[in-house]
Amino acid sequence: MKALLGRGSELDTLRSLFAAARNSAGGTLLVQGDAGVGKTTLLEAALEDVAGMRVMRITGFAAESSLAFSALQRLGRPLSSYTGSIPEAQQTALGVASGLAIGAPPQRALVGLASLSLLAAAGDDIPTICVVDDTHLLDRESLDVMGFVARRLSAEAVAVVFATRPDEEVSRALAGVPRLELAGLDAESGATLLRESVDGELDPSIVAEFVNLSGGNPLALRELGSEWTAEELTAAAIAHSPTPIGRQLEAHYTERVRSLPEHTRLWLLVAAAESTGDASVVRSAATALGLDDAASATAERAGLVSVHDSVRFRHPLVQASVYNSAADPDRRRVHGALRAETAARGQRELAAWHAAAASSGLSAEVSEELAAVADLVAARGGLGSRARLLARAAEIAPEPAASHQLLVSAAEAAIGSGAALLARQLLERVDTSQLDRIGRGRTLMVGALCALFLSDPVELRHGVVGLLEAADEFHDIAPELEQKPLLMALTFAHTSEQGTQGVTIDQVARRVREGAGVLDGHYAVALAATSSFILDDYATAAPRLRDAVTMLRELDDAALLEFSFYSVNPTVGLWDADAASELLRRTVRVGQQMGALREVDAALWVLSAVELSRVNPRLAGEYLAQADELRRALGYVEQQMVNSALLAWQGMPRATVEQISHGMREAGFGGIARMTIGALAINEIADGEYQRAFDRLSDLVANPQMQASFHHIPELIEAAVRSGNRDAARTAAQDLHRYAEVAGTPWVRGLDARCRALLATDADAETYFEESIAHLSAGSHRSDQARTRLLFGEWLRRVRRRTEARAQLTRALSIFEDVGADAFARRTRRELAAGGDPQRATPPLRGDLTAQEAEIARMAGHGATNAEIAAALFISANTVDYHLRKVFRKLDVTSRRQLAEHFPQTT
Repeated sequence: MKALLGRGSELDTLRSLFAAARNSAGGTLLVQGDAGVGKTTLLEAALEDVAGMRVMRITGFAAESSLAFSALQRLGRPLSSYTGSIPEAQQTALGVASGLAIGAPPQRALVGLASLSLLAAAGDDIPTICVVDDTHLLDRESLDVMGFVARRLSAEAVAVVFATRPDEEVSRALAGVPRLELAGLDAESGATLLRESVDGELDPSIVAEFVNLSGGNPLALRELGSEWTAEELTAAAIAHSPTPIGRQLEAHYTERVRSLPEHTRLWLLVAAAESTGDASVVRSAATALGLDDAASATAERAGLVSVHDSVRFRHPLVQASVYNSAADPDRRRVHGALRAETAARGQRELAAWHAAAASSGLSAEVSEELAAVADLVAARGGLGSRARLLARAAEIAPEPAASHQLLVSAAEAAIGSGAALLARQLLERVDTSQLDRIGRGRTLMVGALCALFLSDPVELRHGVVGLLEAADEFHDIAPELEQKPLLMALTFAHTSEQGTQGVTIDQVARRVREGAGVLDGHYAVALAATSSFILDDYATAAPRLRDAVTMLRELDDAALLEFSFYSVNPTVGLWDADAASELLRRTVRVGQQMGALREVDAALWVLSAVELSRVNPRLAGEYLAQADELRRALGYVEQQMVNSALLAWQGMPRATVEQISHGMREAGFGGIARMTIGALAINEIADGEYQRAFDRLSDLVANPQMQASFHHIPELIEAAVRSGNRDAARTAAQDLHRYAEVAGTPWVRGLDARCRALLATDADAETYFEESIAHLSAGSHRSDQARTRLLFGEWLRRVRRRTEARAQLTRALSIFEDVGADAFARRTRRELAAGGDPQRATPPLRGDLTAQEAEIARMAGHGATNAEIAAALFISANTVDYHLRKVFRKLDVTSRRQLAEHFPQTT
């Protein structure tokens, strides 16, 4: 049910109340909230699960509000059969009060006691729930009686629930009754409701603005969605006008406003148009319009505003209703007065907004002022505000070329703030024929980023072409701009992989190589390295890759963030996963310090991929969990990408993983699909399904797509050897050995030695296995070291050296259990059992820690203070302490030093 979004705790409160009544521990609750917050809907949902209980409902009506005991009469009617069970005096009092008997006017307390007795009798028969809706419209007498009943319910099988808008009379009558304040929906739930209600797509930043301005009011949000299109809402936000609201709430507040004197309405309009709530500004502007203090006093007495040092409307919807019900000339007149006042105070940004609102047509002067203010806002990091300022400037710019140039700049600012849908909507308004070459190139770049942010499957596949076209637009006239879209094109090619349409990877590489030569610098080094990696033989490319890694390590912090996606390319290209992890983790640290959380999110995602490539599913999962937590912090609720490769390691059925992987490929994320194929194949190797793994890996290695699968060559060799495809294994081993000779890193040398052992005779195999272990012990390649020990142990058992085999297998099992490589752990246990070693239970290594607990424990174990952990994870130090105490209990440790034993350094 839409209106129940974000109401889980309130629903639980009501259900607990009803459950207590079922067990003769009745009670009452006052549910209070503004119009439209969903009180009735919440009650209906809570009542869906009350089988076996009697439910009675009465609703207050304005027409009956002056009819004494009218609501009580309606409540008592279905309980008339229980009247004989209450004392006679109470029967009389209740009868007289209800108009069913003639007698002396009863005391209200006696009527209350009679009502309590009646409900208790009914509850003794069948547990009873009484719901009183629109309590603020009850007649005074019924309200007092029900207050009496509510304060005395305790051991009866009865629950009474009142639902009301904020009302002083209700508060007085129901004093002492437990209260549930039903405010607007939280940001996430409100955003979901608005997105579900509106026709079309809204950018998250626009959604957040309307949720905030409406106070999360569900009715207001539903009305917005039903009466305004996404385009209209976006335009309203860009114009910075108060929220347009639905007819129901608008009518409610507008009726109250229209009943006020004209001078009070005009004063309210000044207050509504003044967005900061500055009482002195409102007062001065009102004075300039000929209004005196009596106007504000009347508005305060009406309960619409409070005026002290600031002006506060009773609810944002009141402000919106005042503004939207005003005539356009009055609005422009008010904004003109506010412009003059804010300009006199040196409040340039506010003055610019008011100038735009006061304008009745196109104005180059106002447009230029808005653009200048947008620059000031951007200097403070306000890209979202810049986007809206520039969009508004574009609307009133008289020259078409200037207007469309401003729209492009607005779209750039929007995408820079993460508002991808807004950026796309702004681009849709751009006439590219009005732009110069640089403007067209900028438009193409923003469009590509929108596709990436919005996970648009069609645009993702064509994104590389668009970025190359952008580079072409910059060519010869702006070399400093040409290289950036080329680097972005490489990122897109990694993302979409073989799904890239309109261009081959070799064509991309040749254009990238051309762009590397237009200007020296960091971009040139990066572009030259990757294009060489794609086009040249490995021996030629490796020095350029090393240059790129050196460049990345020497970058200052701010510059490093520009290469957050790229850093994995040359490092993994050199078979140096440790360097990749080092740079990515530095990117995370820098991003956290600078608040560049989107870059942190991206780096965590790539870190998880690096760890999966070296078979550490546990750490990969922890990185992804951190990314998910961060996305929730940023407000992105929907997961755009599912890491199906990790699912393969987590035990999800193969067919399901393949379906998800196929979906990711169709959505334009071919890189994730490639990762998943590799993960499935490695798990098949662990399970002994060598031919199936060989078939998968043969295609993967034969079609590397930017060399992205060459690190699967060792897997291919193992699968080929074990499936009887030794010729293929030898060919692949020759390729791997060439990589090892050129790259020379411990990782590739260790893998090369392992594969040589698989192909060697018994006389030579042991030497190669020991060489492999030695190389893989030099870095953070624990899983690959364990895999070598597993193969070595299997070989040792085959040559009847069981004691030595058990030593290798035991060490391998410990690592596999620690990194969460369950398939290999199972295989190792089977091998131990075959060698006569009894099966042993897997120890609870990390006590079922949550992802956040695991990261806190890891950082604490490595020496970070609570304050440092808090800063890195964007939580409080108190929260860190709370989680650490839970971690100590779960792991049965007493010191941070002991934590380090559970969480060894990753590099």
